[in-house]
Amino acid sequence: MIRKTLLSIIAPLLLSFLSLIFCPNSYAEQTEQASDTAAEQNSNGPVVKDEFEWQFILDLSVVYDPKIIAGIEQEDPWHYFMPGVLVDLSYKGFFLQSNQRRSNMLFGGIEFGYQLLVKDNWQLDLIGKAYMQGYDSESLIEYGGGDEDLIEGLRERDGTAGIALRYSYYFPDALFTLDLASAHTGDDENGDHVQGFIFDSFYSYLLPYRNWDIYLGAGLTYYSQNIVDYYIGVSASEVKEGRPEYTADDGFRTQLEIYAQHPISANWSFNTGITHSIFSSNVKDSPIVDTNHITQVMVGVLYVF
Repeated sequence: MIRKTLLSIIAPLLLSFLSLIFCPNSYAEQTEQASDTAAEQNSNGPVVKDEFEWQFILDLSVVYDPKIIAGIEQEDPWHYFMPGVLVDLSYKGFFLQSNQRRSNMLFGGIEFGYQLLVKDNWQLDLIGKAYMQGYDSESLIEYGGGDEDLIEGLRERDGTAGIALRYSYYFPDALFTLDLASAHTGDDENGDHVQGFIFDSFYSYLLPYRNWDIYLGAGLTYYSQNIVDYYIGVSASEVKEGRPEYTADDGFRTQLEIYAQHPISANWSFNTGITHSIFSSNVKDSPIVDTNHITQVMVGVLYVF
């Protein structure tokens, strides 16, 4: 009932806006002239992060965030509220940033990185970020609306973080990024550390409409076998009636997204987004997964300090 009520509020708000090239040069060898040239040729081009700059954003969002793991449901009102603080800092090529072209609390996250190379319309960065959220069956059962019959006895899965080489190409009204990440997560049932690879690409096109900034996005992500198996595999110690042992294969995720911002005042803005994710069909072979496609919806406000 709560979900239907929230969706009845969210849906009209969403409908309202619907009417590798490598070079040996280091960052220290780049000049301000290169940055000026990029700005003159392409207003959406890379910016050399040399001076100290900062920005803090308070994100107050209501999020409908279903999971592919069976038995995890948003039931209580507080399950839908996802407040957060988005931080942007930069100095001498180092940066801490949020992705403000996407539904921030869902997929943007916080990234720490260093600019390796900045050219007129592309750049190369070294970044560290979280790529996947973990889950804990005991906490989900007690606090998060988890179905005890379906997820009881699953060991805790840690989140996955990665160190990545990121290539970004800037079009006049769009941005394409490609992350080649070495991904690290928790330990498996034998106590061995799990690591693998994640290749994450995303294309975002800016469509200005009146006072709206509307971003149309599409992405494709590859996850190596050991990363997928860590999350949706079932070890011998987790086997129970209706939950047989299972070893997962590698997999892909395709995403389509619409995200929009509209200023309310000098400091406040309204933001909303919808993201549809489709995972490889083999993901449904896992006994703890009941779907390979989910739709996430977000509505909120941002306050810029």
